[in-house]
Amino acid sequence: MLFRFIINYQLNSLRNITLLGVGEKAEIREFTNTTVAGKLMAMGMLPGSMVLLVRKAPFGGAFYIKAHNHYVALRKEEAKHVWITNGK
Repeated sequence: MLFRFIINYQLNSLRNITLLGVGEKAEIREFTNTTVAGKLMAMGMLPGSMVLLVRKAPFGGAFYIKAHNHYVALRKEEAKHVWITNGK
């Protein structure tokens, strides 16, 4: 029973960057778009990397994240393809 709870918790905790709150940390789990994956992985943001949401632009524009002392702005359409889980 405990094993089933752990599996369900991990599955339910996956979300994309657009659902992060400002100042919230999370771990990148996977990418659902190869173009976005290529851009971010070229900058060293691999699955397992921790990210911090620094700022959200007004009206659902860009999402400013920090990872490995680098700041990156992602459009909403790009941020939707970066799946994360709760920070450690």
